Amino acid sequence: MIINATEVKNSFGKMLKLLDYEDIIVKKNGRVVAKIIKYTEKLDPNNLVKESIVPYEPKDRKVSYEEFLKLTANSENRYELLNGEIYLLASPKVKHQMAVGKLHGELCRLDLGGCVPFISPFDIKLEVDDKINVLQPDLGIICNLEKYTDEEDRYQGVPTLVVEVLSPSSISRDKVKKLNVYMLSGVEEYWIVDPIKERAYVYHFKDFEIENYEEFDRADGIKSFRFENLKVEW
Repeated sequence: MIINATEVKNSFGKMLKLLDYEDIIVKKNGRVVAKIIKYTEKLDPNNLVKESIVPYEPKDRKVSYEEFLKLTANSENRYELLNGEIYLLASPKVKHQMAVGKLHGELCRLDLGGCVPFISPFDIKLEVDDKINVLQPDLGIICNLEKYTDEEDRYQGVPTLVVEVLSPSSISRDKVKKLNVYMLSGVEEYWIVDPIKERAYVYHFKDFEIENYEEFDRADGIKSFRFENLKVEW
C-alpha cells in the first residue's frame, strides 16, 4: 500500500493494523521517503515491557471481505479491496477530476434507455472465483439499479459499464488488475481514460473475454460498443 506522510500522521493506528497484511510505502511531496514493515525479530524478553503477543501474519496473506469490512469500518478514508489486497485511495489531482466531471456531465445528458450514470465514491462489490472485490470506479453506468439495491440502499449488482480515469499511482492497477476483475465479474464494457496522454482505451467484454477493443484520441471523443448511441466528449 502506498500512502502519503499526512495520512500516516492522521491515521497511524489504522496503519499499524494494516501492517498485518502488507507493507506500507510512504510518499512525501510525490517522492517515496520511507517503508514501514511489520517487526518480527525475536528480542531478549528480559529487555522488553510485558505486553500481549500479536500473532504474526505473513506479509503476503490475503484479506477476506469480512476482514476488509472490519479494518475499514468507521474510517473517513476511501479504500478498495482488490484480489485480497487493500488499497488506500489518494486524493485525485486536477486533470483527473476535470476529466471525471466532464464525462459524468456527458453521460447525464444522454438517453441511456433506462440505465443511469453513477460517480465515485460508490462501492461496487464484484465476485471473481468466489472472492469478493470492493472497487470504486470513477464513474459508470448501471442498468439494474432498482433490482439490485438492498434495504439499506446499497447497490449489490454488477454495473454495465465502468470508467477509470488514470492517476500516476494507479496506472498498473487500472490497466491490469482491475481490467481482469471487471471482465471476469460480468461488467460488459470498461473505459480507461488517460488525462495526461489524452487517450482513452475501450474494452468490450463478452462471455468473460475481450470481444472488442479500440483506442481514442481526445479529439475523437469516446464511443461505446455496448450503447449504440453513446459517444462523449471529454
